[in-house]
Amino acid sequence: MPYRPETSEFVAAFASTAEPQEKPAGKPAPFRRARSWSAALLFLGGVGLSSAELRAQTIVAPSARTLFNRATLVRLSVEVRHSSLRTDGRSTAVTQYVPVLAVVYGFRPNWTIIVAQPYAVVDVTNRMGDETRRESLNGLADTRVFIQYDGLYRRNTPGGLTRLSAVFGVQVPTGADRFSTGAVAYTGGMIFQKAVRLKHVFTGDFEYTRATENRRGLSMGDRIRFDAALSRFVISQDKAPPGASWPRKAFDRIFRYGAYFVLELNGTWQARARTRGTPIPDSGGTMLSVSPGIQWFLSNAFLVEISAPIPVVKALSGKQPKPNSTFLLGFRILFF
Repeated sequence: MPYRPETSEFVAAFASTAEPQEKPAGKPAPFRRARSWSAALLFLGGVGLSSAELRAQTIVAPSARTLFNRATLVRLSVEVRHSSLRTDGRSTAVTQYVPVLAVVYGFRPNWTIIVAQPYAVVDVTNRMGDETRRESLNGLADTRVFIQYDGLYRRNTPGGLTRLSAVFGVQVPTGADRFSTGAVAYTGGMIFQKAVRLKHVFTGDFEYTRATENRRGLSMGDRIRFDAALSRFVISQDKAPPGASWPRKAFDRIFRYGAYFVLELNGTWQARARTRGTPIPDSGGTMLSVSPGIQWFLSNAFLVEISAPIPVVKALSGKQPKPNSTFLLGFRILFF
C-alpha cells in the first residue's frame, strides 16, 4: 500500500541518524547532514497498502474486498515521489522509487491475509550556492502483515452490495538499518464499501497506527489515515459488428474486460515524532491529496492500474520536505 503524508517519519529518522562521524569536517552545513537526510527521507510517505482483489476499485487507499476462499492475488506496484525543501539559501530535492510486492491470500471465507515487502531507492540532491552534492541509497524497508475480516456487515442486492470490514496490521522492523524504523507499529481500522448496479462504487476507510519506540528511544509518532473513493466501471457490452466505425471497434478492444475510473481523496494526520519522550519540532502534520486513476482489465485475472495523487494540503510542522508530485503504476494477478 498509497504514499504519502508520513513526512515526519523522515525528519525523525534524520534526527536519530545524525551521528557525528557522518559529518565530514569543513563541509557547509547542508552537506554535513546530507547522509542523514538521505536515510531519513526513506520513510517519507511510507508504503501504501491496498488489500487487493482483482475487481478492485481503489488504487492508493485500502479498500474492502474479499478474495474467493483459497484464492491468491499478487500485486506489484512502483511509486515515484518527488519532494523538496528550501531554507536559508539551501535546497534539497528528493526522488523516491518504492516498488512493493504484496501477496494476498483468502485463507477462509471473509478472511484475508496480506503480506507486503517494500524496497526503497532514494536519490537526494543538495544545493548551496554553486556547490551541489548528490547521493543515492537503496535497500529493503520494513515488512507489513495485515489481516482483513469482511464479515462485520454485508448485504447483497441484485447488482450491488454493502460491506463493512475490519483490518488489523503490524509493521515489523525487518528492513536494512537505514531503511527501517527499528520499531514495531500496529494498525487497526474499518473499511466501508457500497456498490450500486456493479457500476458505481464508493469506498471509505479510517485507520489508526500506533507507533512504538525503537532501541534508541525514537518513536515515529502515531498516525491517522482516512480515505474516500468514487469509482465508475466501464465495459464494452457487445462485440463491435464488422461494419462498425473505428472508434466503436477501438472501444470494444480497449474495454472488452472493463475498466474502473477512480477518483480518491487521501488524507493523513501524523503526530510529532519523539526521542525519549521529547517531541521533534520538524515532524508531524496533515496531508491531503486528490488522486485520479484508472484500473484497466486486460483479462479476467490481470489488471494494470495507474494513479497520480495531487497534494492539495501540505500542512507539515517545521522544516520538512514537502511532496511535489507522485505517480503510481501497478499490476495485479489473480490465481484461483
